[in-house]
Amino acid sequence: MALIEPPVLDDRNEEQIAAQAIARVSGSLTVERINSEIAKLQALRPMVESGALQPPVCPELTNANYSSPHTALLEAIAWMLGLQAYKINQLPVRDEIEFVRLFSTELREATRATATLRFNVAAPLDTEVTIPSGTLVGTASGDIIFETDEELVIPYGIASATVAATRTVAGATFLSPDTLTKMVDALAFVTSVTNPTAIDSGSEAETVEEALERARSYQRRGERLVNARDLEEAILYEVLAGRGIVRAFPLVAAGDFSAQHAGHTTVVVMTPTGLPISDEKKEAIISLFAQAIGNQFLYLLDPVYVDFSVTATLKLSGLMSQNVTLSAVEASLRAFYAAKAGNFGRRILRAEIIAVIEGTNGVERIASDVTGPILSSPAEDVVLAPYELPRLVNVLLNVAS
Repeated sequence: MALIEPPVLDDRNEEQIAAQAIARVSGSLTVERINSEIAKLQALRPMVESGALQPPVCPELTNANYSSPHTALLEAIAWMLGLQAYKINQLPVRDEIEFVRLFSTELREATRATATLRFNVAAPLDTEVTIPSGTLVGTASGDIIFETDEELVIPYGIASATVAATRTVAGATFLSPDTLTKMVDALAFVTSVTNPTAIDSGSEAETVEEALERARSYQRRGERLVNARDLEEAILYEVLAGRGIVRAFPLVAAGDFSAQHAGHTTVVVMTPTGLPISDEKKEAIISLFAQAIGNQFLYLLDPVYVDFSVTATLKLSGLMSQNVTLSAVEASLRAFYAAKAGNFGRRILRAEIIAVIEGTNGVERIASDVTGPILSSPAEDVVLAPYELPRLVNVLLNVAS
């Protein structure tokens, strides 16, 4: 889809070109004949009724059947002209990129992830511990390294303190809590280090197609946020750099779905994996709200989750190993209930959970007692509010003998 709609130099398809060519030669096409043809020829009727088909120059050629030599030749020519018109009507990507630059849009570079590190210390009497700026902390494997942004001084008597850190290389990064635990260089009196919260930040370098899509969105809305789509796209592209989940709920005041409130809109924003966004990004979104037209009140909310767990006993089949099958079942369940825009308000239905489990390769069925439920948990279906998201916490799968 082009940013600026290209001019249509010839909007006829090959059937229409062929019809005009055949009519000019033999003059045999009439409204009655077209009505008797198959559905695709119905598009020719307006051409005949409007007089677009010129009088024939050779009425002696009265046979317009597809098998006639002149008809076959004219249809071949029309097919070739149709291909040529298709190519003419395309806007080259090179030109599209130049049009995008008129909006001062350039490719965004990759950004580095940020984190909070907690250092635990055990210092002698009256000794303060200094964590220098640039101290390196990584994962156990050493594949991902973060460096502290500033010097941290921990006074005597304080067991731990936190400091901001940034990854040494750019790129999207997701790490669970307590993953950054390895000190690259040992520091005196530091007993341990960790990231107390999950990390979901940083971004990859923007591709050309991503930049074009961002520019299309901007071209459509400009700097006027009128409807829910405008809000969602502006937040996603301008603040979250295309990485995140945004859902706007019009006529909702501060997450209150009990009644509709004119002029109120609630926006739920999260990282790609469903974590709350940083305070810095929240401030940027609030600043963006100044572009809203027709909404007197806009509310920004973190995601709200309804936690549940799945417990089931499975009867396996096939030649796949037990561990591989159980891992595949858990992966399928977590993918089904992953944080995404389509899962807002999704009910936690036992029937859907059963379908996901039994639809996994290597699972014959879910085994249960004759008098017991098919699933041990959840015990019942759960209805969610429109702004809530289901979150799968634990998966416990047993194998029937």
